[in-house]
Amino acid sequence: MRRISTRWQIVGALFAMMMFSSGLGFYNQSVLLEALTRERGLTVFAASLAPTIFFAVSGFAGLCVASVIERVDARWSVAAGVAICAAALVLIGRVETVVQVYLAFALFGFGFSATNMLTASTVVTRWFARRRALALSVVFTGLSVGGIAVAPFAAWVMGEYGLRRGTELVAAVYVVGILPVSLWRLIPRPRGEMDRLGEFDGAEEPGVGAREAFRSRYFLGVAGTFFFGLMAQVGAIAHQFRLVSVHEPGAAGLAVSVLAASSVVGRLASGALLERVPYRGFAFVLLVFQGITLVVLGSSTSVAGLLVTSSAFGLTIGSFLMMQPLLIAEAFGTRSYARIYSVSTLLASIGVALGPFLLGWAHDLAGGYRNAYALGAVMSWLGCVALWAAGRDFVRRVTPTKLE
Repeated sequence: MRRISTRWQIVGALFAMMMFSSGLGFYNQSVLLEALTRERGLTVFAASLAPTIFFAVSGFAGLCVASVIERVDARWSVAAGVAICAAALVLIGRVETVVQVYLAFALFGFGFSATNMLTASTVVTRWFARRRALALSVVFTGLSVGGIAVAPFAAWVMGEYGLRRGTELVAAVYVVGILPVSLWRLIPRPRGEMDRLGEFDGAEEPGVGAREAFRSRYFLGVAGTFFFGLMAQVGAIAHQFRLVSVHEPGAAGLAVSVLAASSVVGRLASGALLERVPYRGFAFVLLVFQGITLVVLGSSTSVAGLLVTSSAFGLTIGSFLMMQPLLIAEAFGTRSYARIYSVSTLLASIGVALGPFLLGWAHDLAGGYRNAYALGAVMSWLGCVALWAAGRDFVRRVTPTKLE
């Protein structure tokens, strides 16, 4: 049997990292929040600020992590992130005051930024050119698998052993799940011509510096694309369960599951398709289609309509998230990728934070979700405008080379 190549072993290591970090970090936020309100007596409002701090610190910490990744072996930044996350989880199990909760979640967010999408997309970008989309689709599927398989385990542990003991066990799983495979196989960049064979033409993939990228119209346009596109997407996801519950309470949980399953299918299918179609054009199609599905989803009232439209919306979720690193790598190369991507995601995270709030505000103002989801559609289409305004000055394609 043919040996799995080094680059695909790296994809497997990154898949594991994303699976455990998302399942025990991203999706575990609501589990930790519930345990803090139950065992520490925090109000829901006070506890709800902890995940906000987690995500805010994670976004800003990405700027620091990006700088480290460009100068230091990514394995050591991941190892440091894992250690920080494990320590933060143990501290969360021992907090007694609100201030301690916030400090522990801030520490958790800092470590999380080194063990998630920034590191994963940077390493994939360095190792892949021709099959970058396919590799990213596999790695990012770890996000969904973490929510489906790992997060329920964390919830069971918290319920069975309580906050203090439960966070200790979750911290141990965080270390065991990520650290060994990362140190063994998370090689930060190709080591020679043999590692580059089949993906890159020359010895070095073209790229530009971070300063040049930040001054370009293309960077601002792409940042605006994901500011509006993710604002619409995350806002719609945050309200989907309640939207379906208004019409068919018994179908709300199924609708969420359909959404998640479709996102996995969409991501893997897009990974294969993007080897043949332009990234920018595909992003346009995703944004237009996402806007249409949001209009229909907000107007649906039957079980069939809600489930079918949730599935259609799910197809865009995983695919669109994957487009950000692809567009940035295609335009600016690997030279300063980590820094460029970290700033782009920080700007997009503002839209992520605003999305649920704006759709909730529109719902209360209009007295229903029809107009709220129409607002989400407008956000998606504004993303199209931003991508169009970015122009094509930096758009390039890596010429395929002979396969391994």
